[in-house]
Amino acid sequence: MVVTATLVISGCKSYTSTAPLGAVAVCAELKTTATYDIIGDATGSATGGRLFGLIPIGGENKFGQIGSRFNVNPVVRAAVYNAIESVPTADTLLAPRYSIKSSNYIIYIEETVTVKGKAVRYNTSAK
Repeated sequence: MVVTATLVISGCKSYTSTAPLGAVAVCAELKTTATYDIIGDATGSATGGRLFGLIPIGGENKFGQIGSRFNVNPVVRAAVYNAIESVPTADTLLAPRYSIKSSNYIIYIEETVTVKGKAVRYNTSAK
């Protein structure tokens, strides 16, 4: 009984660290005239929760996306947005990585996501 009460009160913690999948196949030939400048390191984080693992609670209402990758986790999207915004002239991130710190309290999950990558600015004046 005491063990069960302790587990319910304390919850569980987990950590995940991944790199998003690329939007272009490795063997695909890229044809473009676009250029870009790597302008520095970018880091952003966001925190939010989900009730019953489905209903978002709290967090930031921001949307950042890398490539054509579709991510339904609003905390990850907000962290990507914050990372891009951490470098004022950045347009996107190159080689992004993110880590997720998750605390599970049975009916409520709180996540803190941190995204790191190289800030990129598109160079439209290059020929």
